[in-house]
Amino acid sequence: MRWLQQLQRARILFGLVSGGHIVARFKNMFGPATISVGVRRFAAATRAATAVEFALIGVAFFLFIFSIFVFSLDQFLQTVLDDSVRAASRQVQLGKITTGNGFVTAVCNEFGVVAPNCAGSLQYAVQGGLYFGTGGIAAANFDTSGNLSTPAAFSNVTATAAGVPTFLLVQVAYPLPFIVLAVPSGVATENGTPSLYSAVSTEMEP
Repeated sequence: MRWLQQLQRARILFGLVSGGHIVARFKNMFGPATISVGVRRFAAATRAATAVEFALIGVAFFLFIFSIFVFSLDQFLQTVLDDSVRAASRQVQLGKITTGNGFVTAVCNEFGVVAPNCAGSLQYAVQGGLYFGTGGIAAANFDTSGNLSTPAAFSNVTATAAGVPTFLLVQVAYPLPFIVLAVPSGVATENGTPSLYSAVSTEMEP
């Protein structure tokens, strides 16, 4: 009988110890400290937030970079056009260019290296005269669409006679080959139109 009582006491003691471990484990798994750690880990998980932020600003960022590239290219084209027009105007001034086709060829020999379809897109008005104004040299109208009112004019270009100076006015327009649709095209050209514009005024050589 004594051994039976000892066995029962051992069972009771074993149950209390085992039950204590279970309670302790339950507290460790679902206690306030464990829940607090889980909340902190959830709040610190920011990997998905980076992807969301990139999705929100990525499109605007790449559009901004592309706009800078396009505007820079347009300004580069404007600089090359100005140099080409000045060089061709000097040839007209010296009497080496006497036709519109010759003028276009002279401009596009330099400008056409960087500008697509230069000969087909270039608009020009080359005029000579004794004075500017009514009855003399009247500047071609450059409208808001970026077109010259006389897109292929080469007239009254003669050498300066003795004591009678002859003046020369050269106007050139070239439509932009690259336009950012979300931004007004006049921003890139700085003249309010979708075309590059260059002009030279000088006096003809004798």
